[in-house]
Amino acid sequence: MGLYAVKGTISQFGQCEVDNDLIVYAYIEVVDAAGRRTLVKKVAVSVDVQAVIELGLEGTFFFDEVFVVGRRILSQLWGASTSDRDVIDTTNLRTILAVTNMLRGIVFTPVLGLGIPYLLAGIGQTWSLIDGSANRRRYFDKVMTGDVEGRSGPPLAERLGLALGRAVADLTRRHAGS
Repeated sequence: MGLYAVKGTISQFGQCEVDNDLIVYAYIEVVDAAGRRTLVKKVAVSVDVQAVIELGLEGTFFFDEVFVVGRRILSQLWGASTSDRDVIDTTNLRTILAVTNMLRGIVFTPVLGLGIPYLLAGIGQTWSLIDGSANRRRYFDKVMTGDVEGRSGPPLAERLGLALGRAVADLTRRHAGS
């Protein structure tokens, strides 16, 4: 989880939902040189990268898995490096979500603790921005020079936020179904 790169050719785009800020694809499929397919689901793409990507585009594609309430979005395609150009999106969804999750957590925690998953996710996202583990430019440069560290996953607080969010959703579904 967190930042990762996939090298290959874009072979398919799933259906998409368009609004003024983002295009959210149901999936983007990338096929590497060995023929292995990587399917990235619920991908948000902002304007800078959207202007570059197309079917058949070959290169390295940069993703960031993020915590979005309701799971409408699971990751953001934030960069692309092709033989023609390198693009890093100016919209950092992780930064936007860190602020949003912190605010929701602060507001909703007093109401039966409903904001705890938001608060934990917000803390984890903020921590990843502070400690540099979500520094896109540095990660991009490391991948391009071949000096990439392994994917360590999101911070503990973000993992807890995801787990608690799922638990609250399951509990809500069970009580609504009864």
